[in-house]
Amino acid sequence: MSMTGGELIAEYLIAEEVPYVFGIPGHGDMAMFDAFKDRQDRIEMIGPRHEQAAAHMADAYYRASGRPLATMTSIGPGSLNTATGLATAFVDSIPLISFTGGPQTYMLGRGVLQELERRQDNVFPDILNPITKRNWDVQHVDLMADVLPRAFNTMLSGRPGPVHVEVPMDVQAETTELPLPDPAARRAMSNAVRPDPDAVDAAAARLLEAERPVVLAGGGCLEAQAAAELKAVAEYLDAAVVVTMMGKGVFPEDHPLAAEHTGSNGTAVGNHMTREADVILAVGTRFAEQTSSSYMDGMSFSVPPTEIVHFDIDPTEIGKNYPTAVGVVADAKAGLTDLLAALEDRNGATGFERPDYRAEIATMREQWHDTLTGRWTDNLSLSRVLHTAREVLPREAIAIASAGHPQIQAFQEFLSYEPRTWLSPGGYSTMGYTLPAAIGAKLARPDVPVVGFAGDGDLQQTIQELAVAAETGAAVIIACLNNTGWISIRDFQRGMFGEDRGFSVEFRARRGDQLMPVDFCEIARAFNCGAEKVTEPGQVAGAFERAIASEGPCLIEFQLSAAPADTEGVNIGHWDLPKPAYLP
Repeated sequence: MSMTGGELIAEYLIAEEVPYVFGIPGHGDMAMFDAFKDRQDRIEMIGPRHEQAAAHMADAYYRASGRPLATMTSIGPGSLNTATGLATAFVDSIPLISFTGGPQTYMLGRGVLQELERRQDNVFPDILNPITKRNWDVQHVDLMADVLPRAFNTMLSGRPGPVHVEVPMDVQAETTELPLPDPAARRAMSNAVRPDPDAVDAAAARLLEAERPVVLAGGGCLEAQAAAELKAVAEYLDAAVVVTMMGKGVFPEDHPLAAEHTGSNGTAVGNHMTREADVILAVGTRFAEQTSSSYMDGMSFSVPPTEIVHFDIDPTEIGKNYPTAVGVVADAKAGLTDLLAALEDRNGATGFERPDYRAEIATMREQWHDTLTGRWTDNLSLSRVLHTAREVLPREAIAIASAGHPQIQAFQEFLSYEPRTWLSPGGYSTMGYTLPAAIGAKLARPDVPVVGFAGDGDLQQTIQELAVAAETGAAVIIACLNNTGWISIRDFQRGMFGEDRGFSVEFRARRGDQLMPVDFCEIARAFNCGAEKVTEPGQVAGAFERAIASEGPCLIEFQLSAAPADTEGVNIGHWDLPKPAYLP
């Protein structure tokens, strides 16, 4: 049966069991879009209001479910708008497939509407090269049947990531006689990468000698669905477990071995345990700057004397930022499974008991919690909102935060108990992520509450997507943390440059200098969403309870105090932000 290029794309996505495509129609992708019109019973097209949001929605859908989605955008600026979302996914190793319209093959280089051709004919695919795992510019419709399974294999195998397929307008519309590829016939049965047995045995030997072992779990543990294996190894070693921004949720944060987080935005217990460890088992993590306190020796890690045993699916990450005692190339699930077997072969089925170690973790966690709550004033603060939300929301609720104080403090203070319940652009820290990500997550998990903790600056970057929440009926809860400015940056300026150095961070009138707050409740209602305003700490719990019970999207505007005593977080780690030479 002959199919157009657009029909082949639609049918292949259906064969891959992709339920949604996030896209905006334009003249450059109309033929692709038209192929979906007669297939709405098998695949749904959802239209965001901005292409950046399309990528964030697909990104978050994968983070919440482990299933990839697609975006579809027109030639030129519409597709360029996806770049921020693709970069966010690329840095965090999140797979999605981006289809973009391109100039007709027979007019390539002539400068058709929205073509970039001055340096080379249709340079657009090259623009996306650094922020995708691979891209294809499909210059003939017969090539599409080969490209599509390759694109899925590429984005899902090894270290996953987004891929890009440029589809010229004529390729979308022309027909091919080639059959639809069968995904099962074009893919390995498993993406597991088993480690070298000798390397695993060497890792086991090092870990069995440890007296203060720590497991550092990253996003690779979530990707490999290795929560059970992580828990088994940690409990065998009786090792403290510290999770990265990308790994949060893979280990329950009320477990006796949970030592929270290390790094620039870490906690007191997390930084202490990694700093004082004699051996660290790092699994599926790249030792990013934020995890490592900008690599300041003795702040989050003390290497040496601490030895690192590093398991990662990407060999380029092993030894990149810290020397390793043992480096093992493997996916987290296969690596931890084999490691547990090696530990038992060497030491027997019964693992270690370190009661004093567990007591140390418990004491420091309690002290950290007391530090956080002991700073509260009578004012409404982000910290109070986070703690109350955690008390009200069920364990399986999904929390999302993008950047600034909401991301940092939610990472520190909002405990996560299950995999894929914490979604945050950990590597790119992208403003504007929260709202579209909440929509994507809710589409993936309609059975659980989804809460996006968004600062007012973050929210205003993609606030138009409230319309999509209303249209889809995605019952997201957007906690708008309104303090009328880029207050996290103000606090960094005060803390690092001097208390009088806050500059260009409050939303004020150019003339008159008065604050210019936004009424987010009125905006939400204008987009057909529910809304409620909260001004006092005692109102927080009830607002969340009502939002959970509502059947549609709801925005809660928390009018937070902007006083430094209420906004400044607790900084345990170090972040290298150079200070201008002219400041004392």
